[in-house]
Amino acid sequence: MFDMVSGMFCFVTATVSFLYGTRIFWICGKKCNFEVAPAEKKQSLKATMPGGFAVYSFGFLVVFSEVLNGTLAIVITSLISALLLSHFVISMAMPELKRNRSSYID
Repeated sequence: MFDMVSGMFCFVTATVSFLYGTRIFWICGKKCNFEVAPAEKKQSLKATMPGGFAVYSFGFLVVFSEVLNGTLAIVITSLISALLLSHFVISMAMPELKRNRSSYID
């Protein structure tokens, strides 16, 4: 019974962490468009990256603590995964990197 409840707690915690982290980075990526000066883009990224990275890292720590054994493996894998996912979400949310479908249609 305790294993089932702890598994549900880990699943809910990781899911909420990934949702909030994605929301933080998606808003940050939406702010970075061509009309904004590069200095403002850097400031926006510097302001939101640590918070979103911490949220993603916590979610991955919870997930990998259930899957992997060894503290060092869990921490290293969580940090690398959080770093990769955070950059992926920001780049996917940036308006200038989205594909313009009307330019491909004749």
